[in-house]
Amino acid sequence: MQSNEINNSSQRSFFVELITRAQSGDEIAFEQLYNEYFTKLYRYILVRVGSSDEADDITQLVFVKFYKNLANWHDQGYEPSAYLYTIARSVIADYFRSKARKGKKIESSDEVLEIIADPSQNLHADVISNEEKASLYHALQQLPDNYQEVLLLRYTEDLPSKEIAKIIGKSDVATRKLLSRAVSALAEVTKQYNKDNRE
Repeated sequence: MQSNEINNSSQRSFFVELITRAQSGDEIAFEQLYNEYFTKLYRYILVRVGSSDEADDITQLVFVKFYKNLANWHDQGYEPSAYLYTIARSVIADYFRSKARKGKKIESSDEVLEIIADPSQNLHADVISNEEKASLYHALQQLPDNYQEVLLLRYTEDLPSKEIAKIIGKSDVATRKLLSRAVSALAEVTKQYNKDNRE
């Protein structure tokens, strides 16, 4: 077993233990879960809804729903984060339904670019320049929502396709195909964006 697999396994065991303790009423365990996942969920939600205030409110609501549904959570072999992202996805859908709009894009991308550019918040941040990040972000906003979602979960949240499949309710194979199409579409849009900005 490789060291990454060991680390992922021990981290998963730790979070399963935290959830189990939280189910038993351990408030400190729930607080640890909140502290571990808040920023990750907030970043995902911010890019989806386009407003920092609304993203903060929605992230809080995700944790309220998570807390209320703790008794229903059972370890099914998935990362605990998959359960949280599934709740987030549902709350975001409710948010858009209640606003009777579909995926309002962020008017000012500066805040999101800062979050994406923060190396402590993005495992891939050291590989690309700020200009490339801006280009990628603007290209991402041109893609359909389902492509945006899987790309964010895979490359910003660093979730494997199996966990993404659980979140979006598709098979692992279908999710990998969707990711492949999303990456191809992002490459095309980025290429066009870069071409337009050079002219």
